[in-house]
Parts: sequence; structure tokens; C-alpha cells
Amino acid sequence: MDVIASLRKERGKMCVTLESGQELQVPLSLFHERPLAPGQALDLEAYDQWLLLRQYRHALDRAVGYLAARARSRRELESRLLRCGYRPATVEMVLYKLQRENLLDDADFARQWVEARSGRTLGKRRIAQELQRKGVSRAQTEAALSAVDEEAEAEACRRAAEKLASRYGREEPRQAVQKLTQALVRRGFGWDESRRAAEQALADGK
Repeated sequence: MDVIASLRKERGKMCVTLESGQELQVPLSLFHERPLAPGQALDLEAYDQWLLLRQYRHALDRAVGYLAARARSRRELESRLLRCGYRPATVEMVLYKLQRENLLDDADFARQWVEARSGRTLGKRRIAQELQRKGVSRAQTEAALSAVDEEAEAEACRRAAEKLASRYGREEPRQAVQKLTQALVRRGFGWDESRRAAEQALADGK
């Protein structure tokens, strides 16, 4: 038996520190079922076994809830579940279940992300970086981005330039073109197409 020294609530979980120095992470949904308190004696092995038996269903329900809010990549979902205190083995089982049921698909997620982000006048490079951070493979990213052809990319760049041009209207012409070009490059568009779009947008705005 051990004794609970302190409890610390974090997002999605309760961190339980024992007097022995051991720490236990308990998902909040499970903690509410079987709460603990400082000074309480705890059979760590028995409580841990109870957690292992109960957490799969809780983790699966939480994952489905996350996916209902919006599509997510495998890495995104994995990170969220681990942050909530679910065990790596449990998280892996949940992810396997969702993939088997076609509820978790990085290729489909990448297609949806590209469609949404390109509609917000972002370039391919920026979108590719975002997908990489979300754990989507290069092959899946390239496949999704292939739906955006050069003409669509150029049009998105022009629309972004028109939207941003008013910010630089009072600048000296050369500086205005330079700053707007840099802003477009940061949005993921190529340098040459960004400069052309910047020059056109600023000329049209005069």
C-alpha cells in the first residue's frame, strides 16, 4: 500500500503523486468514477489494474468525440489521447479500431485539409508544412496537394495579394511590392508568382 501525497489537475487528466515518489496519470472521466484524495491509502497495483480494464472504452468514446468535431490526423488524435492520461497501449488499440472502421484515415484527412486551407488563400508550401506537423506522410501530402493545379495556385495567390494589398498602400512603391511579396511567400506561395501577384494587386489598387 502507498499513500497519496498530492493531486494535480491538468487538461483532461489528474496527476496523482504518491509518497513513494511514484506518479499516476488518471483520465478525468475515470477519476470521477473512482476519485482519490490526498492522505488516502492506495493499493497502486489494484487501482492500476482497474484503470487498464476501464480506459479502452473511455478513450474510444473520447476519440470519436474528437473526430465528430472535425477530421484529425492519426498523430493529432494520438497526442490528444496521451495528453489525457490514457496508456500508450490503450491509445494504440483505439487508433487501430478507428482505422479498421475507416474513421481515421490520414490520406482523407490530408485531402480535406488541402481543400479547406487552399480555400483560405494559402499556398502549397504552407499547407505541406502544416500537414507535416500533423504527422501526415510526404506521399499522402503530395497526393492531396496534386488536386491543386498551377492555375488554381496562381488564382489563390492573386486573391491573397488583393486581400493584403491595402496594408501596404501608403508604402513607397518598391517597398510595398517587397513587403507584399514577402507576406505572400510566408503564406506558402512561390517567390516569382508572389512578386507578380503583388505588383498586379498594388497597381490595381492605385
